[in-house]
Amino acid sequence: MSTKPILTKVTGGSLFRKIAMGSWWTAGDPSVYGLLEIDISKAQKHLEKLQSESGERVTLSHLVGKAVATVLHERPEINGLIRRARIYQRKHVDLFYQVSVAQDPNDPVGKAMLTGATVRRAETLSVIQIAQDLNQKSQGLKRGERGELSKSIEVMKWVPWSLMKYVLNFSSWMNFDLGLNLTLFGMPRDPFGSVMITNVGSMGIDTAWAPLVPYSRVPLLLAVGAVQDRPWVVEGRVEVRPIVRIGITFDHRFMDGVHASAMNKIFKKCFEEPEKYFC
Repeated sequence: MSTKPILTKVTGGSLFRKIAMGSWWTAGDPSVYGLLEIDISKAQKHLEKLQSESGERVTLSHLVGKAVATVLHERPEINGLIRRARIYQRKHVDLFYQVSVAQDPNDPVGKAMLTGATVRRAETLSVIQIAQDLNQKSQGLKRGERGELSKSIEVMKWVPWSLMKYVLNFSSWMNFDLGLNLTLFGMPRDPFGSVMITNVGSMGIDTAWAPLVPYSRVPLLLAVGAVQDRPWVVEGRVEVRPIVRIGITFDHRFMDGVHASAMNKIFKKCFEEPEKYFC
């Protein structure tokens, strides 16, 4: 009797799945995973105030973006990328928000394409400005408008699965290591910014971690979970507070525990004093 497993080759998968297959061929990587839990009681009240005063749709993801921009601005040594086995610092903080765009209205999940929008120089922007920039770009993508990555996504559709890894690595090498201008081929300069932010809470997930994307050269990724009422110790008393969990993934070649500790302190400071930091 044969002991071989009965397997069926999957064909016709999504473009995202093909890109993912080309990104991670093995499990060996320098990723470190952490979990940040934050009481957002004060931040929720501040969010309501910001929305009322501006008329803009401001969400927790925008606050998280401003908080991480504050972290990278205050600790510029962790705002950078690795090129040719050396660390290079960035002059500005750019936030890459992952955006899910439904390819089929009748199957918004199964046929969704994961793309993104980049908010540039976020350290100079207010929360309202971050929200305005991101809302405009993400809504445009969902309406079918072309974004920074649209042309490269179209090109990737024609790359065979077996070659995807080499195409991604080669384009990353030319873009980041050689610093070539690949805009004519649909790849904008530094398209993924300083940090990736994904809002898994919008799908009802309260705790998650996401993998680093090697070809993006982004050393830091945040997965923002859904807000949940949880028991929380306040001045020696246990109270029920709205808590958000943020799964943090970072490149250990670039950051270490000292940086993670500093990030934790600055993040909590921002959410404890939203009037000061989320203006």
